[in-house]
Amino acid sequence: MYRRAPYLSTAYGCMAVVLFLLILSGCRDNQPDRAVSEKIIRSHEVQLAQVETQIIPIVHSVPGTIVPVERLQIASRVTGYIEKIYVDEGDIVEPGDILVEIDDARVEASINSAKAEVAYLDAELEEANDDVQRFRNLIRSKSISEDQLRKAIVRQAGAQAKLAKARAELKLNQQERQYTHLSSPVKAQVRERLQDPGDLAGVNPILRLDVLGAMELEVYLPSTRVGDVVIGQGVDVYIQSQSIPLAGRVKRIVRAADNITRRSKVRIFLPDDENLAPGQFGQVEIMLREEPLTVVPLDALTERAGIEGVFVVDDRKSARFRSIRIGRKFEAYLEVLAGPEVGIQVVLSPPSILHDGDKVELATP
Repeated sequence: MYRRAPYLSTAYGCMAVVLFLLILSGCRDNQPDRAVSEKIIRSHEVQLAQVETQIIPIVHSVPGTIVPVERLQIASRVTGYIEKIYVDEGDIVEPGDILVEIDDARVEASINSAKAEVAYLDAELEEANDDVQRFRNLIRSKSISEDQLRKAIVRQAGAQAKLAKARAELKLNQQERQYTHLSSPVKAQVRERLQDPGDLAGVNPILRLDVLGAMELEVYLPSTRVGDVVIGQGVDVYIQSQSIPLAGRVKRIVRAADNITRRSKVRIFLPDDENLAPGQFGQVEIMLREEPLTVVPLDALTERAGIEGVFVVDDRKSARFRSIRIGRKFEAYLEVLAGPEVGIQVVLSPPSILHDGDKVELATP
């Protein structure tokens, strides 16, 4: 049987030991390089800002409705049945447009009666005038007594007074004829129709009109905030989809609050604008006061592991994540309720690869 020579076995064993030592040596040589690589600290170029105190205007935004400065109620001064109504809710009417017709039979009857009374009293006065003239001629011849002449003169004066009264009644009845045809005195929009043809017109209004002209925004403020608003104060008013606000002005404040809503009415005068119409929606921003607040730029806010915070920069130019509790938003700033103090530098728009402890450098503009 063939047997491996003893010296070959020994040689293989020595080679294996040498190979193991070489591998072990190589592993030890790589350990320092790995440690150095793990200690490399990343650096980022960033923009910085400070947590600071600013005087911030406290603005309250509240919705409202556009209403006309002037409103009209159309009613009849004469009693009669409504024959026609020519307009409906939402219609635009011009000055002089006929809105309602009232049955004028009663008015015409009163006019005819007054005319007859005037004619009768006119004849009576003419007879009284003739008697006075005749009695004056007779008294010269002493055919009648002076007492008869005095009675004729009294009768003449009475006839004159009655005729004057009858003529006034006739004029009044003739003037009422115009109230059987009700027209619009101004350009307006019909806001509400309260009666229909066939109804009896009288004291109650038939139509309500919104005068198309100067407009106001009617809003309701909480009673706790209405005390911060003053007459004449300028406000910004946004109408529907318009991006540019209208320059409004506080015109009237009804400080008595509603018993249920605890809100007070505020009327805001609006500048002339042909696009404004009663009933439109508007949003007003009213500055209530100014307060010194601790704020941080909105761009500094970020999130890590579901926690809102900012990266603050320490004296060693290292970024450290700090949680923050924010309050109100003011354009490009956020109110700081709890978190970094005033004067602390923060990173603006921190990149997603920025981690706690990374070095930061101010980016060159």
